[in-house]
Amino acid sequence: MRSLLPLATVLGLVLRAHGLFETTFHSSSVVVQPFTILERSPLYDPHDTNLFLICPNGVAVAQPGAAIYKSNGELVWADSKFGNCYDFNVQMYNGQQYLTMWVGAGSAAVGQQMGFGTVLMMNSSYQVVMNVSAVNPEGTDLHEFNIVKPENKTALITAFHTIPMDLSSIGGPVDGWYSNGVIQEIDIATGAVLFNWTTFDHISLLESYNNISLTGQGSSEANPFDAVHINSIDKDREGNYIISARHSQAIYKIAANGTILWRLGGKMSDFTAIGNDTEFHFQHHARWRMDETHISLYDDGAAVFISTVNVIDEPVATGKYLKVDQEKMTVSLTKRFFPSPNRNYTLAEGSTEPYGDTVIVGYGSVPWLEAYSFETEKLLFSAVIGPNNASLWNGGVSNYRAFKTSTVEFTGHPTQPPNVSVTGGDIYVSWNGATHVASYTLLTGPSVDKVSKAVTNVPKSGFETKISGEGSQDFISVAALAANGTTLGQSAVYKISDGNAAGY
Repeated sequence: MRSLLPLATVLGLVLRAHGLFETTFHSSSVVVQPFTILERSPLYDPHDTNLFLICPNGVAVAQPGAAIYKSNGELVWADSKFGNCYDFNVQMYNGQQYLTMWVGAGSAAVGQQMGFGTVLMMNSSYQVVMNVSAVNPEGTDLHEFNIVKPENKTALITAFHTIPMDLSSIGGPVDGWYSNGVIQEIDIATGAVLFNWTTFDHISLLESYNNISLTGQGSSEANPFDAVHINSIDKDREGNYIISARHSQAIYKIAANGTILWRLGGKMSDFTAIGNDTEFHFQHHARWRMDETHISLYDDGAAVFISTVNVIDEPVATGKYLKVDQEKMTVSLTKRFFPSPNRNYTLAEGSTEPYGDTVIVGYGSVPWLEAYSFETEKLLFSAVIGPNNASLWNGGVSNYRAFKTSTVEFTGHPTQPPNVSVTGGDIYVSWNGATHVASYTLLTGPSVDKVSKAVTNVPKSGFETKISGEGSQDFISVAALAANGTTLGQSAVYKISDGNAAGY
């Protein structure tokens, strides 16, 4: 049974707690949400090599930005200069690895705020080397930047374009406004549009679950009717596309000539369900899996259309694998991943992404990130972005999608040296983005140009490591060492008396 539940009470509490839980450091200006581990199997990532990529957003986040965390909750890298960011991932392009993220203004939750921005591609030194954008008056929407495998030369991008439209067939104004969903395949090197497709041309207004009389959308250019709301694109080996459309609760397969080949879910599904739990509601992140025999998706179970209209169809959101038989036109559930320790629906966002024998599920507007055994569906790891009680909020802290890499696959090489703060006789050191530091050596000397005597070596302990300044002379510096003893980098020289930098 469908119910309409406002979040005014919850959001009021969140707003009063705005910015309360950010973590700060002595040696770095980085301000981040904590990454709190709720559950962890002893067998999950025993050497803490996993790196989770997140972009916390929401009314409880005072300073949004991108961040990378380890499985033990340790911050590895963060940067708030990007501001509002979504879809932080590691992808291959032309044989090289890049960090990719959308940056700009907007929110993934509500149609007319789907984002006006661009996609950044960064190298392993966290330097932006390329911007990629849709060819579209409103710029690039935040929902998708998917580099097409195996060629790794083109990207699938979402956009939207507000246009006039007669909405009287669904109870709206004759001179109404429509949020036209756009998907494009872009040649990354040249920016050329290789494929362009719009919802206006192919999807009827009658397929939408967005109730125009309830939401009041469509009355103006600033408040267009968001009938479809595309939030993911994938491409198969034959050159066809699949899109996830949240507001029609359907996945569409689209041929290279633009024709809709079939619909899975929604009001006009072409598939017959075999077994239970094949339905999904307001889903995200649909991807072909298992040699294109399955589609994985994140089943939100709910949606927010505007800030006061929330539709709840399922009590709990889950990651799903659906077996899609395109010959018999049947669909069946093969895998389902439930959140723990708390269960809730999700009003927006979310992802389901496999990594070897595990699956990472990001719960979107509920700030959970969880890892499961693909074979057994058993929970192996659970974390919340923010403190423990942030898990009770739906929208206070959110993370659009949850992706990971590892220190085996990715090595961060910051261009800046380690940063040091001298506070009360103690030395605090951090090196934002360095992935392979094992220990720090405190060096000292009587002058700026004679800082070479090793005082002590201490294991790296979290993002910021504290070292006693006892035994130091007038000047100090800190060297960062790898596990084999190789010096990876060294800080500036600091004056111990006042903590000011004295030189390199």
